[in-house]
Amino acid sequence: MEISTKSEAEASFTPGVYMAAIDIGSNAMRLGIALRDEKGLPNIILRHREPVRLGHDAFTTGTLSETTQNEAIMAFQQFRRILDRHHVGKLRATATSAMRDSSNGRELVQRIYDETNIKLDVISGEEEAWLVHYSIASRVDLSHHFALLIDIGGGSVEVTLCDDGEVIASQSFKIGTVRLLEMLGTGGDFNVLLREYLEGARQKIRSQIGKRKVSLCIGTGGNCLSIGELGLQLGLSESSTLINRKNLKKLIRQLSKLSVEERIRDLGLRPDRADVILPAAMVLHQMMKLAGAKELQTPEASLLDGILLDMVAPELNEMHSRRANLVGWARSVKKKFQVDQNYAIAVTRLALDLFKQTAPLHELGENEKLLLEIAARVHEIGMYIRVDSHHRHAAYLVMAAPLLSISDTDRAVLAQTVRYQRKGAPNDSHEGFAALDKADQLKVWQMSTLLRLAIALNKDRRDRVQAVEVECDDKNLTLHLQGKDDLLLERWAALKVTNHVKEAFGRNLLIDLNVPRREGNAAL
Repeated sequence: MEISTKSEAEASFTPGVYMAAIDIGSNAMRLGIALRDEKGLPNIILRHREPVRLGHDAFTTGTLSETTQNEAIMAFQQFRRILDRHHVGKLRATATSAMRDSSNGRELVQRIYDETNIKLDVISGEEEAWLVHYSIASRVDLSHHFALLIDIGGGSVEVTLCDDGEVIASQSFKIGTVRLLEMLGTGGDFNVLLREYLEGARQKIRSQIGKRKVSLCIGTGGNCLSIGELGLQLGLSESSTLINRKNLKKLIRQLSKLSVEERIRDLGLRPDRADVILPAAMVLHQMMKLAGAKELQTPEASLLDGILLDMVAPELNEMHSRRANLVGWARSVKKKFQVDQNYAIAVTRLALDLFKQTAPLHELGENEKLLLEIAARVHEIGMYIRVDSHHRHAAYLVMAAPLLSISDTDRAVLAQTVRYQRKGAPNDSHEGFAALDKADQLKVWQMSTLLRLAIALNKDRRDRVQAVEVECDDKNLTLHLQGKDDLLLERWAALKVTNHVKEAFGRNLLIDLNVPRREGNAAL
């Protein structure tokens, strides 16, 4: 089925304008065609799906039959017609578990190339997990979370653990939905067999999680999207993208009582979804229970989206690498200089929230956002040397540190942002600030002001501000605060940054302790 939008109709058919990705899974084959948006990122304007189940052969005999191969060839011939019709200039096609595990998978790859001139890459479970993580990270803020990402496929389940947005462990398990059906059948003892079969995966995940509990659990793949939609459809959740563990268990019970035919007829599921939806839900529930996750988010993130992002955004890959290096450095120096970790995390959260909401004023980009994040993480490292002038010592340590993937200019902007977290304002009489050009001086003014506000809103390390909503007009910048107790101390501390806000953003600073409803709010 093809889905087109107005943007497709309006697009030029100049060769190279369109780009595409193909995902060959165990349960189906998918094509996505995209145009780049104003930021250069892919926006899928057409999706096409072919219900070819490679996993049926791959997970029973281990060999793709001639019939299955011919079905795959026909699907790719259809892909080729669609690609040619849109004059696609850039394409990447990938195959996952079923093709990896088939003894003649490489032969099919060659046949596809000979018949359609489409080169198919058979990727590892680790690369699959990374690409899915890439897609998720573009849609969900993973920072400040210990997150469990579960990608449910037909042949495998990719489980990824992230701490503060960074991948710390990833593993592929051969417990995909089609594989489970083929191996365990659909008899009455399926539930018991599944629990026994999952034991090995549970032990490995338990060792990686340790004693921690995840604060964010995300499920991806077609089954996860269907589970979210079923939750809403059956009144088990208020959103199609969020379901709690208790209601997921209720959904499993309801699905267990229905035959595949009844799931198709009563729930409107596709035939190739109706049989695999139950094992998918059961795997998700087991993973959530193991990780102590209470809720499951099911965003529209996928391997297909991750492939497209990887294709069009090498500069984002570079930014991702730079961030990984800088965050790694920040963590090491925080430990070395005995920084209060919880406090640093709280200030970083507030600083990035303020950065996002004031974007129309400062118009700073992802690079400056990264520098502000690092500044917030390490702004107290100077206390290890001397408390009363720790801002100056912190700036010195930043300038002296062997930072990776950062230019001399960015290093100077970072150091000056840390330098002006407190005490005096940026001043041309200060050598480090005076050495910057006017554009970078403005960046320091704006970034250090946001850092000052974040520090003020966590006055005395009370961590009482739970949410900040920014409202702006031509004269005023208003912060609506919500949190514990009266927040009068935080309000007093934030108002001391008034002059900096005026200089950096040309606005008067106002603090409101009564947070308005977002509807009708003239926020940024």
